[in-house]
Amino acid sequence: MAFTVDHSQAGSGELPEGEYEAIIKYAGEDTTKISRTEYINVTMIIRNDIDQPCKNRSIRHSIWHKKEPSPADIACGGYSSKQIQSLSKAVGLPNGKEYDNLEDWCEDLANKPVRITVEKEEYQGQTHSRVKWVNESKALPCRHVWPNDEDVSVADDDPKPSNDFQEVKSSDDDLPF
Repeated sequence: MAFTVDHSQAGSGELPEGEYEAIIKYAGEDTTKISRTEYINVTMIIRNDIDQPCKNRSIRHSIWHKKEPSPADIACGGYSSKQIQSLSKAVGLPNGKEYDNLEDWCEDLANKPVRITVEKEEYQGQTHSRVKWVNESKALPCRHVWPNDEDVSVADDDPKPSNDFQEVKSSDDDLPF
């Protein structure tokens, strides 16, 4: 087995402040470990198909429940409607598209390219990198290649991962139970 030392691939803790082209790897509801507070976890990976620092590094973007939710927030499960709408616009979800639940919305975010602004934030005496802004990508089409030979690449005209599976449309009436 042979390999080459490549310092550019070494992790250095927190992401430096700046603007990055990223791709959403995962989005879904989660809870904090200690207080069990619910939030939407959006995991983003810094794209490796364009010339930028920190390629393939990840950062999490959190959408929290509002303390005093508006009717629009309540329609989004109590989460910030403004953040949900901003992220929807940034990834190019069709205006007017309706979702029955947050899970379906989260699934639609996967593998979508975005441009993020990362800033440092101090919380409980520690400094962390945090996604301050999420905007539309300026680097389309996206040709990110997932590490570990995952066969997932995205282009602006093909937002779903490439694979051999085809979606089958069905209704509850088609089920045998």
